[in-house]
Amino acid sequence: MMCAGYKEGRRDACVGDSGGPMMLNLNGRWTLVGITSAGFGCAQSFQPGIYHQVSMSVDWVIANMQ
Repeated sequence: MMCAGYKEGRRDACVGDSGGPMMLNLNGRWTLVGITSAGFGCAQSFQPGIYHQVSMSVDWVIANMQ
């Protein structure tokens, strides 16, 4: 799991977003880095969202796709 957000809040996942992507633009290429899991309210300051860290499951995903 990993936490992500902004100190000032205002941008975050909210109710109904669980399972949605957390994307990161790396050198012009969008990459899935997290899956929305939970949070504390919506876009609250100093309350980051909680995400599943996709890189920790890559081996499992590949093994189960075969």
